[in-house]
Amino acid sequence: MDHVIGAIQTYYEIELDDVADELRSGKYGKLSDCPSYRSAKAMLEAIRVLERAYYGEGRTVNIREEMRYRGFAV
Repeated sequence: MDHVIGAIQTYYEIELDDVADELRSGKYGKLSDCPSYRSAKAMLEAIRVLERAYYGEGRTVNIREEMRYRGFAV
């Protein structure tokens, strides 16, 4: 199961990069306004369902925490 989680995480990270680029552009007032946010959130939810089934808990950091880690004030 962890190979499925890893595969989705690869695309989740790409979406996170897109969200970061969109925030950096200054065109969007809040995180959820970014066009890539919805797909990133959907992937995060899928990953967490699989993590809970496989590991017993969600392990992946949420989008807001990731953006804060990248230096955005969200």
